[in-house]
Amino acid sequence: MRSRDKLLAVVNHPIGSIWLQNALRDFRYGLRVLWKDRLFTTTAVLTLALGIGANTTMFSVINSVLLRPLPGYRTDRLVRINNRDPRYAAGFIPPSLYLELRAHNASFESIAGLQFCPFNLTGIGEPEQMTGPCTTANWFALQHARAFLGRTFAPDEDQPGNARVVVLSYAFWRRKFNGNPNVIGRPIPLNGVPWTIIGVMPASFKPLGVSGDPPIFTPDVITENPAGLIVMARLKPSVSIAVAQAEVKGIGDRLVHAKPGMWKGTYLSLTSVLEELTGAQRPLLLLLMGAVSFVLLIACANVANLLLARSKARQHELNIRIALGASRSRIVQFLLTEVLLLCSAASLLAVGIAYLGILVLRPLLAYLPRADEITVDGRVFAWALAMGWLAALLAGAVPALRSAETRATAGMSSRATLRWQTSLLTTEVALALVLLVGAGLLIRTFVNLRRARLGYAPRNVLTCFLALPAERSDRGSAELLYDRIRERLASLPGVQSVATATSTPAGGVDMSVEVEPEGHAARKGAVTATVDMISPRYFRTMGIALKAGRSFTPADRYGGPPVVIISDSIARKYFGGQALGRRLHIPAVNFALTDAKEVWAEVVGVVESVAVTSVGETTAEHIYLPEAQSPVRFTMILLRTGRDAVSFGPALRRAVYAESPLTPLDEVKSMEERTAYLTAAPRRAMWLLGLFAGIAGILSAIGIYAVSAYLSAQRAREFAIRMALGAGVPSLAGAVCRKPLGSILAGIALGTLSAFALTRLLKSLLFGVGNVDFSTYACAAIVLLACGLIALLRPALRTITMDVAKALRQE
Repeated sequence: MRSRDKLLAVVNHPIGSIWLQNALRDFRYGLRVLWKDRLFTTTAVLTLALGIGANTTMFSVINSVLLRPLPGYRTDRLVRINNRDPRYAAGFIPPSLYLELRAHNASFESIAGLQFCPFNLTGIGEPEQMTGPCTTANWFALQHARAFLGRTFAPDEDQPGNARVVVLSYAFWRRKFNGNPNVIGRPIPLNGVPWTIIGVMPASFKPLGVSGDPPIFTPDVITENPAGLIVMARLKPSVSIAVAQAEVKGIGDRLVHAKPGMWKGTYLSLTSVLEELTGAQRPLLLLLMGAVSFVLLIACANVANLLLARSKARQHELNIRIALGASRSRIVQFLLTEVLLLCSAASLLAVGIAYLGILVLRPLLAYLPRADEITVDGRVFAWALAMGWLAALLAGAVPALRSAETRATAGMSSRATLRWQTSLLTTEVALALVLLVGAGLLIRTFVNLRRARLGYAPRNVLTCFLALPAERSDRGSAELLYDRIRERLASLPGVQSVATATSTPAGGVDMSVEVEPEGHAARKGAVTATVDMISPRYFRTMGIALKAGRSFTPADRYGGPPVVIISDSIARKYFGGQALGRRLHIPAVNFALTDAKEVWAEVVGVVESVAVTSVGETTAEHIYLPEAQSPVRFTMILLRTGRDAVSFGPALRRAVYAESPLTPLDEVKSMEERTAYLTAAPRRAMWLLGLFAGIAGILSAIGIYAVSAYLSAQRAREFAIRMALGAGVPSLAGAVCRKPLGSILAGIALGTLSAFALTRLLKSLLFGVGNVDFSTYACAAIVLLACGLIALLRPALRTITMDVAKALRQE
């Protein structure tokens, strides 16, 4: 039977017809009642819309980041193949292992790899420094991606000696070539060498394995790439991730067993591309979703309290319905229909709040992967409606059941109503306290993070990345240019120190070696040390303390005795703290502008270790080489200034262009901007949880006011008699506030116990403070108590200033 026929059968059935008629009647009557009592309706809808809207806003983030499939063809079948070998950063796979995987697998339709290659673009407008994916020839085919203009790479274009070809992104094509459709076949100068444009990708293309929108794509000669590849694969239709995982692990184990010296440390694993991109953010987003659910529960409790108070005024109407034969189920259906109307209106308003919330929170969400995809779609709209119906059940069930009780009086028991209201108020306060404690812990964490010692001082340091043009890519030209740039920048007013370095703790050219002290064999597969080529004033510019020995001097030049400075983490681990005068083996450095050879370098200095991956974790091992002895084509320019470093950005660009007009610079950023990733997760959580806690506090205060106002109105005649008999102001104020204040204190006690358990979920985000911090708990309790007392003030004042005669004349 078709769905339409089934629906008609239900409607035409006598019972179905009666139910439908009752529902339509309740719907029409509910609309009239809610329109008549517009103050109540507006208050309830706004309260629910705030709770549902906050919940929907957070769900829209989770939906866009974690749930929605990545753009492209069957991206759910794409996986990243990771390698845990510590010799290769970020799970990169060496070219030889990539070729083994391509040749000996049965689980994948295709396997492709990519790296990131820096290029200098000159001759087309202002010089520009770019980094784009250099990929295997089948990388576009893996994603089933086609060019908007021209073509993508041919199968043999990633082989040695083939033509230099490049594919442009849509945005870069529009920006640099004004959308000229005749760009195909034209040359583009990259690193001083002409490359041929063969294609332009469509605007909708989202390259997988790549953050942001890279300007260009080039083919990669994998045999010439010692740093390794990011490797992705497409599963065959009948193969699961678990089966493919077992296969690649077996390939890795076989290689380790066959050639342990070559493959020791290799361990292969699979993750879906969506999990690879967003997995690190999942715990934080789910934690925030749980927090915002508390806001919705508080909103529901508030509306339930309003409905309980309103039921007293409607007692006469309900008595008549019961007397005329209305069953308890009909009364419940009738009252729940009204609540459902309220929540449906609130859901529609919540969708608008979600739109606004995404706009307001955009700066906080910018660090998330897929942040540009966060929007309100059909799934979010359905979620808002579902939350509205859930809210209708949570907020309306208890008032409806209590109102439908058939007693001799056919009404509600005032004492029972009071118990429910005070219980709901206690729950509101407890939920609000948990959120306030969480926000307080994160605020303290953020303050501690800002004060923590990183091993360097990022404040008032300006940075930018420089890549030499091809005509200056020799040792003598590079050394001279670096010297002249540093001299020109040092002469600027307000500049305290200038240095250059291949990398900083916040990033740069990634080079690493295995630490091998003289007399000890290198520990293959051990954690490697980062290698930085630096100028003499680097440590002063970065604020890194010299703990022993000396810094580099102009005398440490090419051809002189090889010297090295190490972090104290290396000095302690390998030399027992006595490293000066000892020697380290330094292998041939990648990207060198000289005939790089391995050397034994004398340790002339030991400096403080710096934080790289997280604040307070300063065990990273660093080896510093003098730039003059090992110059490379890429470097970071660093300026320490006496005031806001960002304001020196234009002067820095002018100084570099004055010395080398064809040398492009990467984006100029302060060191604080580059190190923002160290505090990004706690900062986002702090602001969002603080916002939710603020909303929860406001809703709780409204709930406290509503309950106390209802109680004082119910006892107005009693209070008038007391005043007539000479009761004092303190006695009356105490009578008004006693029960609500008791609920507040009970809520604080219950919330404290709940916070002890729930704030354990925040442990991974906390720094310098435990999840059980008594000062934070005390501050949260004081804030809630103060909000409660302020909310009680108006009902208490209205009671002690009421017209006694008028109150006594009322029934």
